[in-house]
Amino acid sequence: MSSALAVIFGLGIIVFFHELGHFLMAKAVGLPVERFSMGFPPLLVRVKRGGTEYCIGAIPLGGYVKVDLGTSGNETESIRTPWWKRALVVLAGPAMNLCLAFLLIFLVLGIIGTGVPDSEPVVDDPFGVPGLERGDLVTSVNGEPVQSWDQVFQKTQRVPEGVFTVRRETAGTLEVPYSLNPDSAPGFTPLLSTVIGEASVGLPAYEGGLRTGDSVVTADGIQLKAFSDLQSTVAGFQGRFLELVYVRDGVTDTIFVEPIDYQGRKLIGVIPLTRTRVVRLPLGRAFLVSVAASLEGAGAFFTGIMAMILKPVQLVEMSGGPVFVAETLGQQASFGLARLLETVSYLSLAIMGFNLLPVPILDGGQFFILLYEGIRRRPASKKHIQLAQQIGFFMLLLLFAAVIWRDVARVVTRV
Repeated sequence: MSSALAVIFGLGIIVFFHELGHFLMAKAVGLPVERFSMGFPPLLVRVKRGGTEYCIGAIPLGGYVKVDLGTSGNETESIRTPWWKRALVVLAGPAMNLCLAFLLIFLVLGIIGTGVPDSEPVVDDPFGVPGLERGDLVTSVNGEPVQSWDQVFQKTQRVPEGVFTVRRETAGTLEVPYSLNPDSAPGFTPLLSTVIGEASVGLPAYEGGLRTGDSVVTADGIQLKAFSDLQSTVAGFQGRFLELVYVRDGVTDTIFVEPIDYQGRKLIGVIPLTRTRVVRLPLGRAFLVSVAASLEGAGAFFTGIMAMILKPVQLVEMSGGPVFVAETLGQQASFGLARLLETVSYLSLAIMGFNLLPVPILDGGQFFILLYEGIRRRPASKKHIQLAQQIGFFMLLLLFAAVIWRDVARVVTRV
């Protein structure tokens, strides 16, 4: 799927579900819906049914539902509808984004299947098994053949004491005894190459020019033998710009990246290329996992963005504009349908959290205006609503301007 189609599909389904939530709830509580529009003008389709005008615009990057919620300060028919019913209309949009995230996660976990790492059982760090060395290939556990690190993990969890059969380049086949507790199984980390599986959009490695398939040879002048060497070099780097030498299609090149601090550790935003296998969960299990994942994701995003409001600079740095979203969707689409749907589910949760911010022109702000009406038992004054809307609009304008500026600067300053 091309980047353009991925963007249209991803944003389109998010916007459609969001506006559908507002639309269905408005109909349910008896509020008239004047227009349901997908896309922006010029309009390609315009059909009126049941008092509602349904439209499709030529620019497929947005949409809206036109319904009077009685939050303008004017005397309208809508204020005769109980405030809590109108509040349900407001909250239904973000709620549908949460439902969309659940549906997409369930579809990936239970129907399509998701790729999980399936690394070879080659030893990198033998932290729990004396006698193993980096580069050893584990061929069997207690006489049972293994072909992946996960198989070794499963077998050592079931049988915490036994013998590894390993093949070592300098010594041939060896027997290495192990004794582990379940928390330390299988006693070693898998050896992963320095070939890049993914460079995250917006993070230093991607902005510096690293892409999937690039093989990093040295970092800060240090020769790399495994991906863990790259991780430790980045973690211990004390300068500002880290020199990376990599090979792409047989051509060697050099870039300089500036690692970022994330939760107390330095990173450049890359993961290694590994073997993967497709896993599908039983539908019942997929349902439960999807519910938990969508709720946890929503909670984490909302608390995170609320915390970042107190740090405006960090909020801007962690935000992405249209270029960022387009590149992310395009990149994930290149990894397959499952990855694209997972990304759309994350974006849906992001849209939900953003819309619930207590800013008057967003759903969260509209909800608080209605809540205020419910507490006072009369609508807020037009003057106060207009003032709040102007302040909210100004705040969003500043945020959008900063995000767009960062978006453009990211592209212009790429190495």
